[in-house]
Amino acid sequence: MAFLAALWLPILLSAAGVWIASAIGWMLIGHHNKDFGHLPDEAGFIGAIKGMGLAPGNYSFPNCADHARMKDPAIQELMKTGPVGSITLMRTPISMGGCMIKTFIVYLVISTLVGYLGWASLPHAGVPFRHGFQTLGTAGVLAYAFAALPNGIWFGSSTRAMVLGVVDGVAYGLLTGAIFCWFWPG
Repeated sequence: MAFLAALWLPILLSAAGVWIASAIGWMLIGHHNKDFGHLPDEAGFIGAIKGMGLAPGNYSFPNCADHARMKDPAIQELMKTGPVGSITLMRTPISMGGCMIKTFIVYLVISTLVGYLGWASLPHAGVPFRHGFQTLGTAGVLAYAFAALPNGIWFGSSTRAMVLGVVDGVAYGLLTGAIFCWFWPG
């Protein structure tokens, strides 16, 4: 745990830097505004979901919770003809503050792990920027850019949304690497 004492500042600053960059991307630039489509009858759709009394959570349709159900001819036909999908229902009201705090905690954990990797693989003092950036930036890119892709593939995210997620992740990872190098011990 010695790395925490030595790297607390770049851990904190890189998490904050990514949190700010993410906020700028989502709120000011707005490049993710088209990640989700609009329903043609949103009010009717919401009414139908309310009428089902579903609790917040993740749902799939058709639901294939086990292999036996996948063999059912009716399910196989639905899988061919559709619609096939998933839906996430969130708790209401949505707490923007709570989501922002939880997101910052995730970024803090990622920065802590990037710092640990750097501490385990780099000299503890006097790391040349280029060498540190190569190692720590790569670790950051891996953490931010690629972790969500399998879920995006399996649960139908648009190619555009996945590509923008990777672009964001590369920026966040490189920002993380740079902050660590700027504030690496002596």
